[in-house]
Amino acid sequence: MDETLILVGRVVFGLFFLIAGLRNFAGFKDRIPSMTNYGWPLPPPIVALGFAIQLVGGALLALGLFVDWAALALIAFLGLATGLYHNLFRFEGKARDPHLYLTLVNITLASGLLMIMGAF
Repeated sequence: MDETLILVGRVVFGLFFLIAGLRNFAGFKDRIPSMTNYGWPLPPPIVALGFAIQLVGGALLALGLFVDWAALALIAFLGLATGLYHNLFRFEGKARDPHLYLTLVNITLASGLLMIMGAF
């Protein structure tokens, strides 16, 4: 039973990132320029690299291939995305709320990836 739950959790987790990557590439034109919280845009190739990490990392997780490396790449992606786009310390009052929420979501996702790594 534990193995089945781990398998289902890993596949769902992988599909989450795979779908996010597909959606981000589908809307790539609308995401450029990609302005960070610091007021400067990320170059399109860097943005595409981030989306590729989501796509490939998610697919690898879902398929159970190179799980540790995929999880590490996704954790790095989450850390960078959080720092660049959801730095809650750059905002005050109500403007901080969505960034606090998304920071907590990304921390939770990274924690889930650590648990997946621990299961393999």
